[in-house]
Amino acid sequence: MKLRSWLYHAILRLRYPVSLPEEIATDLGIMASNFLTFDELVCQLTSVASRPKRLKRFMPREKAEAAFGSAQRKEKFGRSSLFSYYFHEGWLEFHLHFDEHSRLRRMYLQHKDIDHEQGIEIPLHQVPFPFGLSCFK
Repeated sequence: MKLRSWLYHAILRLRYPVSLPEEIATDLGIMASNFLTFDELVCQLTSVASRPKRLKRFMPREKAEAAFGSAQRKEKFGRSSLFSYYFHEGWLEFHLHFDEHSRLRRMYLQHKDIDHEQGIEIPLHQVPFPFGLSCFK
């Protein structure tokens, strides 16, 4: 049993030497298999049916940033944050945008092969009471 587990992880690390699709899925609160191709992973991440369950529009910045525990790079800027995962095909990045009250407003998926300058917007569920900050405590 241990040999099978070791072999499974060795094969996965040949295909995905740094980041695994399941790590991103866990960070976002969605389901994804490590056997997805990179293109299939991007399609799943941008699908309306795969909205992140751990991230919601208007959630506090600290909670939104804490969701990306397995990101290889974590960069914080004035009103945005960038979380990056590395694959053979290049860096896959999640760019989070926050409002003046440090609440999550938008999230974009970025990669060198995505033609849109900002990336592809990932649809987020909305917190029921966007201005009732007491619901986050």
